Amino acid sequence: MEQAERKNESTRYKLLALDVDGTILMSNHSMAKVTQQAISGLADRGVFVTLATGRAYPSAKALARQLNISTPLVSHDGAYVADPLTDEELHVSRIPVETTASVTNILAKYELDVMLLHEAYTLTNRRWKWKDLYPLVNTRTLRQLWRERYPVKLMTSADLIGHVQEHAVRVPKIFVMGEESEIAVARKELETTDLPEIRVTTSGARNLEILPEGISKASGLALLAKRLEISPEQIVAVGDNYNDLEMLQFVGMGVAMGNAPDEVKRLARHVTDTNDQHGVAAVIQKFFGIHDAEKEV
Repeated sequence: MEQAERKNESTRYKLLALDVDGTILMSNHSMAKVTQQAISGLADRGVFVTLATGRAYPSAKALARQLNISTPLVSHDGAYVADPLTDEELHVSRIPVETTASVTNILAKYELDVMLLHEAYTLTNRRWKWKDLYPLVNTRTLRQLWRERYPVKLMTSADLIGHVQEHAVRVPKIFVMGEESEIAVARKELETTDLPEIRVTTSGARNLEILPEGISKASGLALLAKRLEISPEQIVAVGDNYNDLEMLQFVGMGVAMGNAPDEVKRLARHVTDTNDQHGVAAVIQKFFGIHDAEKEV
């Protein structure tokens, strides 16, 4: 009976959408071999696999290359969808210039680290170091960074507002980091200020993810599903945080990682193992009928 159910599930689902940080990457920011093999093996079998990530497109594209993924990628939390083989833009939504300046002005009051994530570069108010971007740097992490081959194009400006206005900067996403208390206050002000062109979400207590109005990973997946001529019910999506909620509820099988907050787990249809326990490989085994993934990490 159980084998019959697994076979039915493996023929039902046509697309696997994966979050990156906290999902396919472990807590030390590296990728386990068993996870890489499971994802690559699924793509090799002709199943559509995509990344649905808050990361900027260049980072998502580099990971897609490593994982043998050729399906269009949902990056910038759904604001930027593009083909990793041709770089063809399938969809892009941007925050208007004046709104970007207003948001940046609010954030500046709280001394937060702000990153304006364009698809070709990142504009920030801080001089970042590798230790800042990857606080748990170790041998595995460095190996992962080398595999990604992601040229971090960071542009620094002490006057973000002036730079935005002078150069008419319009980005798909604004990413903010800081102390939990400051993040909470800044979020409250953003949500109570008349800024109808944006929505605010988060992937952790110490960050904010600011997107164009109406944009989420779910909206990006809806566009991708239409292009692939599949229904939302034929998609399995896996994520670990609040910015994954819309996606997990949009698809036929929304899966929360074992390391996800309780609210995310409660709203998902299925909960897998943690990212350090290779929960993505377990999802592929359960819902796509692959049971021979190598257990080497």
